[in-house]
Amino acid sequence: MPQMNAAYWSHIGDFVRAAVVDAAPGTVYSERELYAAATPLTLWAWQTAAMPLERDVIFAVRTIERFTAVGLSHYGSKASRNTLRSRLLRISEALLDAEAPPVLRPLGGSDPSAPYTARDVVTLKSWAIAQTTAERRSNAESLLALGLGAGLAGREIVNLTIGDIRADHDGVLITVRGERARVVPVLREWERALAERVDGCQDETWAFREQHAGANRNLITDFVSRAEGKIRLQARRMHSTWIVQHLEAGTPLVPLMRAAGLQSPEALDRFLRFVREPDATYFRNALRDAVAIPR
Repeated sequence: MPQMNAAYWSHIGDFVRAAVVDAAPGTVYSERELYAAATPLTLWAWQTAAMPLERDVIFAVRTIERFTAVGLSHYGSKASRNTLRSRLLRISEALLDAEAPPVLRPLGGSDPSAPYTARDVVTLKSWAIAQTTAERRSNAESLLALGLGAGLAGREIVNLTIGDIRADHDGVLITVRGERARVVPVLREWERALAERVDGCQDETWAFREQHAGANRNLITDFVSRAEGKIRLQARRMHSTWIVQHLEAGTPLVPLMRAAGLQSPEALDRFLRFVREPDATYFRNALRDAVAIPR
């Protein structure tokens, strides 16, 4: 298999290995040849494009096409890129339904990448307030604030501690550690819940579910399933909502990329279909009044 940083392989290795083993019988390539194709695609999709490790996302035809155009722009010759692309398409055919259109398919009853609507967000806020104890209300509000207010991924929410949250007169900042280390300013409407969470807690306390053991990947799902009221809450959809809100608000691209932990603007492409067209007045004023800091 291709050489890479051991920390990266620890995150994507099991996914790649299972995909190669399942796809090999349906292709003419050896497992070694499939590893050489599936590994760089998966690393790019996970690390640069911030995609979830799910087969119908990573091996979707449009992901492969985007990877070929962007991720392989400096990879060998045109013939080498075509060979790698051909192997990836064969993996896609072997793993995914050949009759399905080459787009990201919904998981469950709805598209998990679609952002929550304004009505959905009101429902989620009401759900958090309706929890039966002060502790559960605080956890529910913190969960929403970290997802909808800061765009954190599920594993980042679970791994965050109180010491990673700083509240001051300019708002609330989240320090995310790990592979996508960054600092994220929280949207104003979600600051209160986190500021209250920080007050009186020790730095080493988990920001969400303070008593958890630190190894439960299903912590968010477990909390939501046992909470008062039935809702469909997903970290991925909260992240999408945060991204789309910033895109519609006209947040500058570079600060948004840094706050989202993205290395390339191409990673935002998949969210653009959810962004509403601005009205004519906003469109003209935004382009007319753009002012950059003098260099």
